[in-house]
Amino acid sequence: MTTVDGFPIPVEVAGPQGSPVVVVLSAAQRTTASYEAICQRLHTAHLRTVVIGPDERLGAKSVVGIMDALDIQWGVVVGDRMGGGELAWELAATRLDRFTGLVAINRGHPRIPDHNGVVRDDHCPPVEINTTVLTSNPTALKVAQASQQYVYGDLRVVELSGRRSAAETTAQLAGEIVLRSSTW
Repeated sequence: MTTVDGFPIPVEVAGPQGSPVVVVLSAAQRTTASYEAICQRLHTAHLRTVVIGPDERLGAKSVVGIMDALDIQWGVVVGDRMGGGELAWELAATRLDRFTGLVAINRGHPRIPDHNGVVRDDHCPPVEINTTVLTSNPTALKVAQASQQYVYGDLRVVELSGRRSAAETTAQLAGEIVLRSSTW
């Protein structure tokens, strides 16, 4: 698909027509195909998925433009780590008219210093929608917990701790997305 900014980006759309939508913003270095197992679980839960591939040029305007081109009025936004996570927080904070929930993977609010002590966006507004942050390490957990001050809706922090199989992690992530999708 070509974005409103004029560059091509991979977009995968699947799942039941007319169902609630989950917009997945890929992590840097991941393809849209890498989300197939999660999407299959979401389709079983009667959710439609839009997976948008990574691109450093991708911004809020482009994501909303993709949603408009697909005739999607609103959905839950899922941001995966570096790349997708930051953009998901920005969309959740600035586009209340388009998103009903946020699920972030290993990324806290952009005003909270990350694991390197870097504040990614000191002007990002607080998020006023229900939010889930999944963490896989102690540092990400601390950042997620500190994000509470910038989340005015429900904040759920979920640890993906311990050695887990890919299937367990996929199941837990899909379960959290389904839970956040059902709490509009």
